[in-house]
Amino acid sequence: MSGYILCQIKRASLPFYIENISTNIYSIEELCYYLYHNIYLLDETIINEHLCDWIKNELGLLKLYQKLYRILEEERGAGDFILAVFREINYLTHEQFKKLNEELVVLEQLPEVARKKKKGDYLVDNRMYVNAIRIYEDALRSVDTGGLGGQYEGEIFHNMGCAYLHLFQIEEAKECFEKAYEKLHTKLILKHYLCACRMLMEEAQWQGECARMGADLDTCREIQKEMEAKKPDASREKQEDMGALLEKYTKEYHRSTGF
Repeated sequence: MSGYILCQIKRASLPFYIENISTNIYSIEELCYYLYHNIYLLDETIINEHLCDWIKNELGLLKLYQKLYRILEEERGAGDFILAVFREINYLTHEQFKKLNEELVVLEQLPEVARKKKKGDYLVDNRMYVNAIRIYEDALRSVDTGGLGGQYEGEIFHNMGCAYLHLFQIEEAKECFEKAYEKLHTKLILKHYLCACRMLMEEAQWQGECARMGADLDTCREIQKEMEAKKPDASREKQEDMGALLEKYTKEYHRSTGF
């Protein structure tokens, strides 16, 4: 998957627009690249009749169009659909194809809400925070039907809070962290909640909130130290410092949970 990929099929005159990453693709090679590197984003916004029509009309791949359309009609799932696209130009090595197939099987076995959460997490990792929040909100609406309970709901609220922090929507982030803490009661989430509070509150009010939440003295001192070093203001340098702090929060939480 390194180096250049030689285009085997003509480029399209009219591109296919991929909503999730707001970009256009012009060839089947570009389509394969997107599918391979973004499996958590594969949903009905790309795997649909519109893509089939584009493959037929713009790339002239009638047989592939017929094959993909049949997969959609038979509701055989995203895995069969994208693997058929890869087979068309032998885009992957045998080992890559096998590994991807295994990943798709695991992904398709997850409850829908779990797939949505993974999609949101992927978007956060790629700095598409607005889209990530939209996906998290959708996941929260279906979390009960997913049978995953309060713990999973807490995970989603926490990660949505991180997305809001990256957008410097601190009040929304604080509310998400508070809801996450209500579900999970972990020290790490408490720290993230109190950090968001510190961005919004004066010292005395924040100290009162720390006491109300039962935060120990060491945790409060650690938060103060971090916030003094990276307190956001109008300068670009401070904004970048806060961005680094938010990256740290997101990564340390993912490491602690395995999600």
